[in-house]
Amino acid sequence: MRLRGAGALLVVASFALSASAQASEQKPKPYVLKAGQELSFAVTVIDGKATPGEPRLGKLGAGQAKDGEFLVGLTPRDKELYSQVTVMEKTKVPVDFVATGHIGEIVIDERVICGRLGAPFAQRIGGVSWTVELHDFTVGKGCD
Repeated sequence: MRLRGAGALLVVASFALSASAQASEQKPKPYVLKAGQELSFAVTVIDGKATPGEPRLGKLGAGQAKDGEFLVGLTPRDKELYSQVTVMEKTKVPVDFVATGHIGEIVIDERVICGRLGAPFAQRIGGVSWTVELHDFTVGKGCD
């Protein structure tokens, strides 16, 4: 079957629209932490969707979360080969996210971090990871 004229143009246009739709549905780039670092960033919630802002990188324990911000750090691994993802959340609603530990492209550990307002908390994650990615920010129900 050979397409000519308007039929060929229609096929090309549909492929272009498909590629454009896929590009617009791409997930945002995850934030990356290494042991001894922390990120602070604002999180805005609009229409029930949590959107993190531009992160500021700092040394673990040196920063303070401002109103409307997250402060997420990663401790060096302990004797049991775990690190702690430390979180201070000063947002109006709890925000959940996923922390994924990697060695290169290999996923070592993954934890869903449940949002908690006002008080610092920590969640352990496999400490042999070279990096930990923070991604999939969503409005949460909060944790006790």
